[in-house]
Amino acid sequence: MKGRTILASLVLVLFLGLVGFTVWGVHKTNSPQFCESCHIIKPYVDTWQASYMGKRGVTCIDCHFDPGVLGYFRGKVYSLIKLTEYAFRTYDRPPASATLLTSTACLQCHGDQKNSKYPDAQDVVNPNAASYPKIAVTDQYDPNPATRTIMFPHDFHVNTAQIACADCHSGVVHGNKLPGTSDQPQAAAKTEFCASCHTGDTAPILFGKVKLTGQQHPGVPKIDIAIWRNNHWRVAHGPGVINGVMYDKIQPQTCLACHQDPTVAKVCKSCHLPTEPTFSATTQTQEASAAPLSMFGLVIGIFLVTLVPYPKVQKFIFEGWIALVLAAAVMVTDLYAIYVVMSEVVKTTSGNRNIGPVTLWIAYMIASASLLTFLFHQGVLKPRRRRLERKK
Repeated sequence: MKGRTILASLVLVLFLGLVGFTVWGVHKTNSPQFCESCHIIKPYVDTWQASYMGKRGVTCIDCHFDPGVLGYFRGKVYSLIKLTEYAFRTYDRPPASATLLTSTACLQCHGDQKNSKYPDAQDVVNPNAASYPKIAVTDQYDPNPATRTIMFPHDFHVNTAQIACADCHSGVVHGNKLPGTSDQPQAAAKTEFCASCHTGDTAPILFGKVKLTGQQHPGVPKIDIAIWRNNHWRVAHGPGVINGVMYDKIQPQTCLACHQDPTVAKVCKSCHLPTEPTFSATTQTQEASAAPLSMFGLVIGIFLVTLVPYPKVQKFIFEGWIALVLAAAVMVTDLYAIYVVMSEVVKTTSGNRNIGPVTLWIAYMIASASLLTFLFHQGVLKPRRRRLERKK
């Protein structure tokens, strides 16, 4: 008996030591100082320290890891792969910093200020926020002084166009002199910078004159393709009159004959070479990832307990007060999940390709339903069957 007690104490000490070492290791590897220990990352740490972000205490993982447990775990796995490559000298240079930035990481600070990590950060999502950046862009080609100044709409580019933050702000911390960043555009309130996207193809021409192509758009009304393409956004988002044509009076069916949505035309490959849509998780989804991951972990953990070769242990857990506590906790979280899902469904007015937290909460409820079913079987049906067999 004494030997078993000593063995159990040693196992407990080793377990607590492993947990403590893991917590310390995770905290240590999160620090910029640990990143700096790799000589190929040191220039990035140096530029970070001299930047505004570095002086505010924004760390590497704040920008390069997606928010939430899922994003943190994915970032750690990626970092471990790169650390292994560095240890075996199979990777000679760091990846471009802009490619490791995601908009969800930026929006955890620059999104809704109610949930922002830094409340004094600029809110680029809500144009009514006091900290919303009001940036004036001057069109030097516009002869009319009254319309020459345009206020840059951050919210449109973030919410509607879903432009990646790094497309404009790739050098906000590390500058544009490091490997992989010299060819990235840097945000500036200049028409030359805006024109890198506003070419008439990617986005409408807002600065300068539209050059005619000499070709007419098919259908009615017939208008030069350059003008049609450049002003198409007016058709989708509001009234507009061009060359006497009132676009808001055109019947939607006229456009839908060739377009499945205002920005994409039906061509041969739309049907014969279908492409799968790309989806991205919102910041709220990343932050909500802890709930379903914890639920899945609990389900797997409880199933593993059933493999313990001691019937007394299984009976103590599944046929006693522990099973009741687990079931009650799961049912409470289910009620909250139903509330979240219903709230999001009521608020949703249109579809998009963002994966919202509703998806994760539904997965949470499915996992919890399987767990409740399992607990009911182990804690109610199984003991009842055992009692019936004894009576026979």
